[in-house]
Amino acid sequence: MSTTGIAVTEPGATGLGAVVTGLDLEAPSPADADALRRALLASPMLCIRGCRATPETFLRLGRVFGRPQRELMGVLRDPDFPEISLVERERGISTATGKRATFGGHWHTDDSYMAVPCAVTLLYGEVVPPSGGDTSFTNMHAAYEALPAALKARIAGLGAIHTYQSRRNLSPVPERSAEEKARTPPVTHPLVRTHPETGRKALYLNPNRIDHVRGMPLDEGDTLLDELIERATRPAFVHVHAWAPDDIVIWDNRCTMHRASAHEGDHPRRLLRILIEGTVPV
Repeated sequence: MSTTGIAVTEPGATGLGAVVTGLDLEAPSPADADALRRALLASPMLCIRGCRATPETFLRLGRVFGRPQRELMGVLRDPDFPEISLVERERGISTATGKRATFGGHWHTDDSYMAVPCAVTLLYGEVVPPSGGDTSFTNMHAAYEALPAALKARIAGLGAIHTYQSRRNLSPVPERSAEEKARTPPVTHPLVRTHPETGRKALYLNPNRIDHVRGMPLDEGDTLLDELIERATRPAFVHVHAWAPDDIVIWDNRCTMHRASAHEGDHPRRLLRILIEGTVPV
């Protein structure tokens, strides 16, 4: 039996934040790949440290977790590697939105406005500021499991309408082309989804993309969504990642939310992102 050369710490009290060291990014072994997949199931957000990546090695790592998908948004897409999107900040301006704002600065989960959202995100810190710019993650398995029984019963079977630009949206988003709009009509996803690999239930929320709860008056649905979001983002479930150069952070969108925080000054920030194809939420 082959053995892995990597080391994986235990996740923190939130169930998130395991750290992986010792990975050979040029040629991860089958045993390393298995260990990484197990680590992500145990800690749905983890960090690989000490690996300087190129687009080629970053894509190779992405394939450990599934099939990298082509970036939908042309404004984000790397022209040479269409499965990689570029998240940049120059002089306080997000090059994705053209606005002075933190890209992804409010709680969300990637791709939920798609009929088949991505499963996993990989984010490589090619250029990170010397301070600030942390990314927070919240454990949606733990948030669901902590709900009162009556609230679990109330949301069982409920669906929410996710749209690219919802009426509740708080974060700036890139403009879509006509072709991109045609590929992203409103979709319905359950408020509670079951992880296809572990069978665990998790809240499935996206404050930036959920427009309303299906079949519920807007005011009643908004009150419910606000309560679920508040419960899901309580400190007991939140892990904050402080970026170091060459960090690769990986998270499971099926059971986490995340948000970026601002950083001071005009330091540039350049992140490479890969989204791994998922399945229809159930």
